[in-house]
Amino acid sequence: MSRPRIAAVRTFFVHGYYRNFVFVKIETDEGIAGWGECSLEGKEGAVMGAVDDYARELTGRDACAIEAHIRTMTRDSFWMNGPVLRSAMGGLETAMWDVLGKWLGVPVHTLLGGRLRDEIEAYSNAWYFGARTAEDFAAAAELPLSSGYRALKFDPFGYASATQSTHELREAVEKVAAVRSAVGPDVRIGLDAHGRFGLMSALRLLRELDRYDLYFVEEPLHPGDASGLEQVVRQSRIPIVLGERLYSRWEYRDLLERSLVPMIQPDVIHVGGILELRKIAAMAEVYGVAIAPHNAAGPISTAATLQVAACTPNAEIQEMFAPQDAPWRDDLARPPIAVVDGKVQIPHGPGLGIELDEEVALAHPGKPRSLDFYSAGSILEIEYRPR
Repeated sequence: MSRPRIAAVRTFFVHGYYRNFVFVKIETDEGIAGWGECSLEGKEGAVMGAVDDYARELTGRDACAIEAHIRTMTRDSFWMNGPVLRSAMGGLETAMWDVLGKWLGVPVHTLLGGRLRDEIEAYSNAWYFGARTAEDFAAAAELPLSSGYRALKFDPFGYASATQSTHELREAVEKVAAVRSAVGPDVRIGLDAHGRFGLMSALRLLRELDRYDLYFVEEPLHPGDASGLEQVVRQSRIPIVLGERLYSRWEYRDLLERSLVPMIQPDVIHVGGILELRKIAAMAEVYGVAIAPHNAAGPISTAATLQVAACTPNAEIQEMFAPQDAPWRDDLARPPIAVVDGKVQIPHGPGLGIELDEEVALAHPGKPRSLDFYSAGSILEIEYRPR
């Protein structure tokens, strides 16, 4: 049986409501097509250009020689890291896994060792977009709870940046208090600071939030501030997590060796694909660290992440941008990925287990926008309008 070879690489730039999706399609000479995703909010043109650069090297080669192609895109290309290059790699590498699984007629998780689970608990993100006041946040929490979620994440910090005023601190704490009161003691609450604070503001904030039994606080500091992170971890009783802006297992090594966090959040796109995510998870397992993969992009990224979660012992919980998302998201890829009673179901079809609908993708062309969390016009202010 001849092995499929890469005949062409195409990208699709798709409007995703408050951000955009970038999908990658690898077409092979055997008629098997594989789907990947390299969405990089606000930098879609850059990542699509990087996909084109890599495609020149990959076209004509064995579509299933994944490790060899990773070497081509890293060591042999010299420039091997950062969000643009790694995200382009992630889309291409994921599409190769989809081709391989379809060629063999098995899900990707079977090729990674076989599944441990058919579902994984999820936490809801984006449910609060458009909320302004503490009362708004409390009311918005009803949507994910009514959809079965028992874990939520949100950013209550408004326009605050490195230095948080007393007024901004008080407003943030009031929002957290209102959500905790609304959801009760049994729902897990995580907060995302998006790397905005300096050390003084972070420490002050964490002391004020300690009373609300938080699941975690994500990225309270700039993700590259290792010495500041060490001080925050030492002084906070709230678990600190991070990882969406670390781009390879080499960047995770120092974090894990210093025992700084109990849970990490690698993104299957931004670390360069399924195999790199699996390797990072295996490294973390050695240190007793859980993974909760970052997942803020589209359905192909979600399916790829779930293929890893299916067979990873230390996968604790899965981020889902749901139930608020582009109202056409479930039409983009079939079958849609289901969340039942707060747990996301693992796709079991060949490859990634889902297929992108090109007509739907083309019907919703991307609309360039910046990613901004700290000023008026932030994506956090976009009000959800369902279909």
